[in-house]
Amino acid sequence: MDPVRAEALARGQRKQREHYGEPLGVTFGRIMKVLELNQTRLAAVLGQSQAMLSQLISGFRVLMQNPSVQQRAHLLGELADEVAAGRVSREDAIGRLEEIRAVNVAGFIPPPRGANVPGDPTLKRAVRDIQGLLRSLASGPDLLNAVALLEGEHPEIAEVLRVYGTGRTRDALAHFTRHQ
Repeated sequence: MDPVRAEALARGQRKQREHYGEPLGVTFGRIMKVLELNQTRLAAVLGQSQAMLSQLISGFRVLMQNPSVQQRAHLLGELADEVAAGRVSREDAIGRLEEIRAVNVAGFIPPPRGANVPGDPTLKRAVRDIQGLLRSLASGPDLLNAVALLEGEHPEIAEVLRVYGTGRTRDALAHFTRHQ
């Protein structure tokens, strides 16, 4: 492997360790081994494309941007730990995969495939600046923890943190447009 690419992947894995406690390749490797899943099946349960999952596993991509995918990954990790500890049988775990696949973080509604994003470049730049600010202050999991704390008392603020801090730009643009 080319040394520049190798260093980029190592840097990505270091950043993943900072955000998630370990590189996602280690996390997903453990989940696949314990639950006897291949990468295609894991991607399907996560609701993530196989290509994106591969980039996350290698460290080429650092963060899971979709909060629902983050939550599903967390639940899969917990399930794998329960199976490894003998508290849940592998057969029961396989039965729970569809439940995990259906998990959608409250308030996160993915846009329909092919939906148009508002095209104003100034608006897009402003939204990306807000996303960049939030993401420079905290990791995705930390933002989701803040969302959970705020959800009951301040749901609108929680939604802003979730959409702009951990969501896709097109979702943030749609949110901004709805609330202008």
